[in-house]
Amino acid sequence: MRVPSYRSSLRAVTTVVAIGVLFGLGCGSSGHGSHGTPTPTLTPVPATPTATPCVLGGPFCGTSFEVNTVAPTTFGPAWADVITSPKDFYPCFGHYALCYYSNCTVGNGTDSTVSDCPCFDWYGTNYVLINGDLSLPSYQATVDQCTNDPSSCQIPNGAPVCAEINNGTFYSGAKTVSTFGFYRAKEEPIGSMDCTQEPGLYSGCMTGPCFGAAVPDPSNNTVTIHCDCPNYDGPFQIGKSGESCDDSPMTWSASYNAVQVPSNPCDLVNGCVVDAPTDSCGCPLYTSSTTLPPDSGVDCSVVCQEYASCNKGSTNVELGYTCDATICTSTQHDLVFGACLGLEQCDLSEIFKAESAAQCSCCASQLCGCTPNADTNVAIYTVDAAQRQAGETPQCDINGTLCGTPP
Repeated sequence: MRVPSYRSSLRAVTTVVAIGVLFGLGCGSSGHGSHGTPTPTLTPVPATPTATPCVLGGPFCGTSFEVNTVAPTTFGPAWADVITSPKDFYPCFGHYALCYYSNCTVGNGTDSTVSDCPCFDWYGTNYVLINGDLSLPSYQATVDQCTNDPSSCQIPNGAPVCAEINNGTFYSGAKTVSTFGFYRAKEEPIGSMDCTQEPGLYSGCMTGPCFGAAVPDPSNNTVTIHCDCPNYDGPFQIGKSGESCDDSPMTWSASYNAVQVPSNPCDLVNGCVVDAPTDSCGCPLYTSSTTLPPDSGVDCSVVCQEYASCNKGSTNVELGYTCDATICTSTQHDLVFGACLGLEQCDLSEIFKAESAAQCSCCASQLCGCTPNADTNVAIYTVDAAQRQAGETPQCDINGTLCGTPP
């Protein structure tokens, strides 16, 4: 089998971290022989950090980054990326890397503990698997808040981990961080290849740091950024169908769903995704019949203030409107980033509360009758025109909203 020195170290770490809970499992598999399907325990589990060795190469161990060596589940460390429930995912909104489809190169000088993974660079609603949070302080803060106040973590950017990713403090110097999202789900449908009976080395990319330049690929209108993903040796599932489990000397970006991989990929998370296209598991766009539930508790004056208070740099363009006009209808990287980037730094809590209550995407301004300023209307008109030129259909042409005005 592969990389015996790493696997020996990994067995030792997993044993030290999880020995107190493993005795409750009804199977005796170590993850490297024959594999039963263990019964998962509730997760996330608030825990007192256990002093365990960190076996990962750079940029994780031996740096200022405080690696999460607490075992979030009974199935392995944070870098095993274990899923036990859709409730394990917390929604964020902002710049992220999607490594879900990646085929990765094992890094030199890391004892096979880290791989270099080419990932999609994107912006929008994304999800952090709390069991895969590689930062110990972030994991502890997020588990504490989301356990004591679950509703606060059910809307995008409500969980502490989202703020750390968005403000650039999760990893010093990283351009972005790898999370999960449904971007490219239309072009590259999410599948599943079960490798639980063929365990091996895989890359757990959740919250891995991404460095270097983002490189456009004109062939498919995407942009790639490279991320460092820690490796784990055990059972896993690949997010694509029909692939070979044995990818040596490469590694698949993968995870381990300890319960059951849902037949509908949208069921990986709770409910439809706000501010995402419908063909990417997104909630539907606004229609004339879309309304806020009477008991939603949404304050529309606050919603409109959030739109009005978040400008693009030193301009008067209100980012919430231009982002709503693009992110649910366009896959053009530069257009979406130009219309949205910076919005993640603003308070959007009431906007997301409204969209979550009405179960619609890019729709809070319509629900609450918010009005963009003159400069923003021109910007909306411009991004709509850019979508039409690219063969896309802006929201204006679908429901008659966010049409802007000519310059």
